[in-house]
Amino acid sequence: MRKTLWLGTLALAVLGWALAHGHGAHGHDHGHHHGHGHHGERLFHRLAVADAREALVRVLDEDGKELGRFTVPSPARLYPLPGGQYVLAVHREANAVSFLWGGLRLEDHGDHQDVIREVPYVAATLRTGPRPTHTFADGHRLAVFHDGDGTVALFDLRRLGLDFTPRLIATGGADHGAPALLGEALLVGSLERGQVEVYTLGGTRVTALPQACPRLHGEAVLGGVAAFGCADGVLLVERRGQGFAGRKLANPPGTPQGVRVGTLRAHPRYPFFVGNFGQGLAFIDPQAGRLEVLSLPARPVAFGFDPEGEALYVLTEDGRFHKLDPVGRRVVGSLEAVSPRAQGAPAPGMALGHGVAYLTDPARGQVVRVDLEGWQVAAQVEVGGAPSAIALFEVEGVEH
Repeated sequence: MRKTLWLGTLALAVLGWALAHGHGAHGHDHGHHHGHGHHGERLFHRLAVADAREALVRVLDEDGKELGRFTVPSPARLYPLPGGQYVLAVHREANAVSFLWGGLRLEDHGDHQDVIREVPYVAATLRTGPRPTHTFADGHRLAVFHDGDGTVALFDLRRLGLDFTPRLIATGGADHGAPALLGEALLVGSLERGQVEVYTLGGTRVTALPQACPRLHGEAVLGGVAAFGCADGVLLVERRGQGFAGRKLANPPGTPQGVRVGTLRAHPRYPFFVGNFGQGLAFIDPQAGRLEVLSLPARPVAFGFDPEGEALYVLTEDGRFHKLDPVGRRVVGSLEAVSPRAQGAPAPGMALGHGVAYLTDPARGQVVRVDLEGWQVAAQVEVGGAPSAIALFEVEGVEH
């Protein structure tokens, strides 16, 4: 089923081009040297930053210079897409998603790629379905779940720039859903029904896992295992022969009421998932069948691994930014980075790149750059408004 483009997509793109052109689109993007590859290869960064209160997304260079400012259908959540050239903006209240082109074009030269800096723009804004919310991307595929009707929009990321038309898969109806791609299967978890269903990528329902997962929320995939957060633990799903099998890891005894895993992260370097868990993190080991908890000084707001998986980084609601040893499961560094989050205030965001982290400070209208290798706040850039969601464009290549 084809979905119509949001009226005004072309106007948005043209307006974005003009605005970006007027904001120095050919300004200086510093590149970080990367210790391997073709002579002269380095990393290039740009940032997408969404305002928490206005329907506005900015694209900045890594020094905070504004390269483009785009009016979007509604305030957005931002997600980096594989390949580093596009960011997905999800406009839940406007029933739409946007694909943002960061302007870092790659030109293949066989043994290396040239980076050509161009004007960022909104490549497409689509009405994919009612209330798009959770997303999942792996390799060349992107799944977007629509809470309003339970459909999943499945995009082929290899065709971005050529064809933004998704395949629509109908699931069990309106719910707050969590999609995950496991091999050639689409797993769909539902909060209200508390279960995981399996679909083919063509949309055929294969099975529903028998294990209950009350108030299911949060998903991640590690190798051949998918994990879903439940009110009472974590549900693990894996392929077994021609079918699928699930098993449950319960919360530790004595877990306080309301404390649970609701967000999950994973990195192929490690054999475990990491989830939020009250004022701490849960480490979920599928092979050992264990769920262990590490307490933190404050509740995590955002957390994740750097691209190489060298460390786990956590931003806590007291405004501190922590570096954790994932194997030793201990905090090895902490910085005062952003303003503490007041109750009900917009949440700060975090984007992790090679050797660098970018954090938003909605209370101060700032984007904060952290040097991960030197472990220090390197810059605080005034952007205005209430910057909240943030995502990184990151490519590697040679600039002539």
